Amino acid sequence: MFNWIKSLFRKTEQPTVAEPTEEPPEVHPVKGSVYDLNNIGEVLWDPAHNSDRLTVTGGGLTIEWDGSKDKEGEMTPSWIPASTRLLLHSGKFSLDFKIDEMGERQIGVGFMIQLTDGVNVGSDWGFFGYLGSSSTAWSYDPSTGDVVTATESIEGGLPKFENGRSGVVQMHVSLPRQEAGLAKFIVNGVESKPIPLPEGAVVLPAACFLKTGQRITLTNFNHLATDETAQQGAAADADKPHR
Repeated sequence: MFNWIKSLFRKTEQPTVAEPTEEPPEVHPVKGSVYDLNNIGEVLWDPAHNSDRLTVTGGGLTIEWDGSKDKEGEMTPSWIPASTRLLLHSGKFSLDFKIDEMGERQIGVGFMIQLTDGVNVGSDWGFFGYLGSSSTAWSYDPSTGDVVTATESIEGGLPKFENGRSGVVQMHVSLPRQEAGLAKFIVNGVESKPIPLPEGAVVLPAACFLKTGQRITLTNFNHLATDETAQQGAAADADKPHR
């Protein structure tokens, strides 16, 4: 979680003497309209995110909590978050999280909404590095068959990986440039309920690990459509005379 988001939500001591205090900047979702239509990042894991624990292989598509990086005597984190280098907006997209190994433990795959305070841009991981602990992150847990946000399951009874080790979670997002969006997960052909997203949202696919040896590969990324309104706007801008 970015330091600037931490500073907005951490508790501070109240002053004993009333003094003028500066209001913290308002945090709100980033709009896809601030990005060029074709600027959606790369279908890769971010190798710099928690590189002291995670190892990226397979040309950037596979990420694993690498137990060989654990140091003797060092406290093991509850969860290890991992980010992709995708920033999805202004269209429809699908992506498969191929969970190669979950080791019969919890694991989370899903996405977060990009946020800004007007200067900085980042994502709110919530606490403990668990994807789905903040209200702007959604995670599918194939060990329980739940969709989680703000630390709560908003839908249960969805398919689990019966072998407790491997399977695929599909993510579909529809992100109009000027309207509210929708997202859903699909496992074994069963769809989750649609997840409403803010108008013009920008989505960062991500994951979180609970156990060393857990491994996830990004596969079958599809840019299914570009938002028609955005296309029309871009065409209109292109037709305008330039000074």
